[in-house]
Amino acid sequence: MQFSEVMRELAEKIGIAPLKFDADGSVALLFDGEHEIIFTPNAEDGAVLFSAELAPAPTQNINACLDLLKASLLGAKTGGSALAVHEALGTIVLWKRHDDCFTDCTDLEKAINRFLAQVIAWKEHLQSARPAELETASEMPPHPHSIKV
Repeated sequence: MQFSEVMRELAEKIGIAPLKFDADGSVALLFDGEHEIIFTPNAEDGAVLFSAELAPAPTQNINACLDLLKASLLGAKTGGSALAVHEALGTIVLWKRHDDCFTDCTDLEKAINRFLAQVIAWKEHLQSARPAELETASEMPPHPHSIKV
């Protein structure tokens, strides 16, 4: 089953249908009004990339960047996900590539819940680690096709 079909099935199950997919097949969902996750499928190999912006990037603090790299090592402290700095957006991003095809909405829902738990935990960690820097950061607008869940 294709990702878009499984995602539509999940959206119907949780009452947020219909979904609007971008031209590349991406779709974004907003959880609890504050945690946006973007799902980007790769049509060539069937993989799906989950990604979420967490906080402004630590532009002047090399030690903070090194801490992010250490936490990302083999996904040990990120539930198998990875942390990165998105230079163009100036944000820290948590991402995870799922190479396996989602066979049904239950598999997808479990994967989303695991990733969402990491998004929430890392947002909290980054906010407590750098409260002054985060308070002055400008908010990023939501993805144009976000769905409030």
